[in-house]
Amino acid sequence: MANAQHNRPAGGEEVNLEIDDTQSARILGESESHQPPILVLSRDAALVETVRKATPRGSSVTHAPDLDQVADRLPSLKPGVLVVDTASTSDVAALVAQLTQHFPELVVVVAGKREDSASLMQLTAAGRIFRFLLTPLSHGQTRLSLEAAIAQYNDLSAASTRQASGASSGGSSKNYVVTYGAVAAGLLILIGGIWFGVSQFTGKEAAPEVPQAATPGSEPASLPQRQDPVQAEINLAREAFDQGKFLEPAGESALDYYRSALALDPENQAAKNGVRSVVDNILVRAEAALTAEKLEDAVRTIEQARTIDPAHPRLAFLDTQIARERERLKLTQARDVGNRVNALVAQANDRMSNGRLISPASGNARDALLEARRLDPTDPTVAQSMRDLSGLLTEEARKSLGAGRTDEAQAFVNAARQLGSADAALAQIQRSITDATRPAGTAAAASASAAAAGAARRPATPNTDGLVAEVRQRLNEGKLIDPAGASAKDSLNQLIAQTPTRPEVEELSRALSTRLLSSSKQALAAKAYDRSAQLLAGAREVGARYDAAAIAQAEAELSAARSQTALQSNVVSAAVLKRTRTVNPVYPESARKRGVEGWVEMAFTVTTEGRVEDVEIRNASPAEVFDEAATRAIRQWRFEPVERNGQKVSQRAMVRLRFEQQQ
Repeated sequence: MANAQHNRPAGGEEVNLEIDDTQSARILGESESHQPPILVLSRDAALVETVRKATPRGSSVTHAPDLDQVADRLPSLKPGVLVVDTASTSDVAALVAQLTQHFPELVVVVAGKREDSASLMQLTAAGRIFRFLLTPLSHGQTRLSLEAAIAQYNDLSAASTRQASGASSGGSSKNYVVTYGAVAAGLLILIGGIWFGVSQFTGKEAAPEVPQAATPGSEPASLPQRQDPVQAEINLAREAFDQGKFLEPAGESALDYYRSALALDPENQAAKNGVRSVVDNILVRAEAALTAEKLEDAVRTIEQARTIDPAHPRLAFLDTQIARERERLKLTQARDVGNRVNALVAQANDRMSNGRLISPASGNARDALLEARRLDPTDPTVAQSMRDLSGLLTEEARKSLGAGRTDEAQAFVNAARQLGSADAALAQIQRSITDATRPAGTAAAASASAAAAGAARRPATPNTDGLVAEVRQRLNEGKLIDPAGASAKDSLNQLIAQTPTRPEVEELSRALSTRLLSSSKQALAAKAYDRSAQLLAGAREVGARYDAAAIAQAEAELSAARSQTALQSNVVSAAVLKRTRTVNPVYPESARKRGVEGWVEMAFTVTTEGRVEDVEIRNASPAEVFDEAATRAIRQWRFEPVERNGQKVSQRAMVRLRFEQQQ
C-alpha cells in the first residue's frame, strides 16, 4: 500500500508528496520473472540479435546454433517459446515433434525463407507450430509474434494448471472418504427402500433419478485459438497503413505486408483489397501533385502506382489528365524544349541498347531520362522509356545477385526505385540482397556451399509446373507484358520454349490474349495510344491464331483514334491561316454598362470547305461573360482550306479574342 506524507509548513502553500513504490515494484518484478524463457536455434547472428531486441521485457533469451548444442540443458532451461531457423535443421517438423513431446506447452515460432512459406503454412494450419516469420526478420513483426507466443504459452500453462488442480482435489480429502462413503451408502439404501415401496403400491416402475455430481475438471478447458498467419500479415499491414507507411520502410510497409499475405494465399480478398487501398492513397498524392502543377511528381507517382496495380480504374482518368496537361504544355512551351526531349529519349534508348544503364556518370540512360522527364513530365515516350529502363535494371540486378555481386545489384535496384518503380519483382530482389548481405556463421556458409555443389552436380530439369503457376500469378497481378523479364508474356514464352505441347499452353495463351485486348481498349479510351499499341502487339504475338479478327478490329480502332487525336492536338494559331471572312463579335451590353473588359481563348476546326466547326472555349477572363458573343462570331469566319501533299485536310486552330471598350 502506498504511503503518503503531507508536510505543510506554517504559513505556506507548498505540499511535499512522497510515495512508497516498494510494493508495486515487487509485484512488477514478480510478474516479469514469470515470463517464459525463449530458446533460439539459429546460426544467423542477425536473426538472433533481432529476436533479442524484440523480446518483451522479463523473458530471457538462450541461443544455440542447433538442438544438439543445447539438448543437455533443456531440462533445466524449460523453454516456453522456441524460435527456430529453418537453416539450423534439415527437418523442422521432426524437430518440433521431438521437443513438444517433452515440453507439451512449448510454443513454436519458425523463421524461414519465402520459398519455405507453403510448407510452414501447412504446419501452422495443422497446429504443429504457432506462427512463422519470413527472413530477414523485421523488428516490429518479430516483437508482435513474440508477444503473441508468450501470451499463448501463458494461456496454455493456465489451462494445464486448472486441469491439474481439478484432478488432485479428490486426493486432498482422502481422510473423509470413509465417513462420506458410509453416509452415501446409507442414503442409497433409504432411497432404494422408498422406491421399492412406491413401486409395490403403484405398480409402475420408476427409475430413480440419481443426481450426477459435477466433477471438477471433467470438461477440459478450451485452449486458445492459433492465429492464422495470413491474418497476422494482414493485421500488420493494416497497422502500417494506419500509420501512413504505404511503401516505406522497405520490408515493413503496408504494401510489403499485403504482398506477404498474398504470397501465402494468392486468392485472399482482404489482401487484394489492401493493395488496392495502398494504390488509392498513392493516386491521391498524384492528383494533389497535378493540382499543384507539380507534373514531374505526378507522373512519377502515377507510374509507381501502375507498377503495383496496372488494372486500377483510376489510372485511365489520370492518364487523360496527363494527356490534357501535355496538350496545354505543347501550346506554351518553346519548340526547342520539345526537340530537346526527343533528343534525350533517343539518346537514352541508344544507351540502353549499348548497356549503359547507370554508368558512366553523365553518359547513361538513367540521367538522360531523368532530364527528359524534368523538361516534359507528361511525354508518353518518356514514361514508356522509363518503364523499359526499369525492367532492364531489374533484370541486371537479378543477374548481378546471381553472380554474387550484391553491391552492384543494390545499385541497379536503387536506380530503378529512383525512376519510380515499385514492382514486386524488384522488392523480391531487394529482400534477396538483404538476405545475402546478412552476417552468417561459418557452418551455415559451409552448408550453403555443399548444397550449391550438390545442385551443380545434378542435371537441370525444366520446372514447367512452376512456369504454369507463374503465368497464372502474373495474370492475376495484371503484369501482362511488363515489367520486362517478369511479365506473364515472358513466363508464357519460356513455357512454350520448354514444353510447347503442354495442354495449358493454349489455355494460358487465350487468357493472356483476351486480357491484352481488354487492357488495350482501356488504354485507347484513356487516349494512351502508345500503351494501347504495345498491348495490341503483345496480343498479336500471343494470340494471333485465336483472336485474329478481334485484334485486327482493335488495331483499326486505334489507327482511327490516333488520326482524330492528331487532328485535335495539331493546333496552330489562327493567324497563320488565311481568312476569307471575318466577323467581329458584338460587345455584350451588360458588360459594356458595367465597364467590364476581358478576353476569350477558343479552339476550332477549319474544315476542308473552309468552314468553322467544333468550337471549344479553352479559357476566358472573366469566365462566361464574353463566351457566347465570341462563339457566335467565330462560327461565321471563313478560311482557305489547308492543303497537305496536294490534298485538302481539316486543321485545328486557336485564337484569342479581346473585348476592350474604346476610350
